[in-house]
Amino acid sequence: MKLVLPVLHFEWQVLRAVGRARKSVTGHALRLAPTRRTKDGSFLTALVARGLLAYATGGESDPFGATYTLTPLGAHAAEYGECETEYVPRTQVPKTRPAKAKRDGQRGRPTSRVM
Repeated sequence: MKLVLPVLHFEWQVLRAVGRARKSVTGHALRLAPTRRTKDGSFLTALVARGLLAYATGGESDPFGATYTLTPLGAHAAEYGECETEYVPRTQVPKTRPAKAKRDGQRGRPTSRVM
C-alpha cells in the first residue's frame, strides 16, 4: 500500500536546490541552513535512504564530500512537495501497567477531626 506524504520544508528546499543545479551538487553546498540538525550530514543520508536523492560520486562515509543527483521520485517531490512512500506498519509493543504498590494505613483524609 502506498501513501502520499508531504516532504518537510527544509527537505523540499534541498531537493529544489539539486533540481535547479545543472550538474550534480556537493553535500556541502546542500547545507542550506547551518543548524545543529545539519552539521553531521545525516539529513543527506536520510534523503538517499528515502530514495529522493542518489549519490553521483562518493558515498555515505563522507556526506559533505559526495555529490548528489535527483531521482525521479525526488524530482516529483521537488516539484509538488509530496512523494509516494511504501506503508510500513510499526510493530506494536503491548502496553502494560506496572503493578500498583499497596500503601499501609488509611488513604485520603481522616474522618474524625480533633479541634
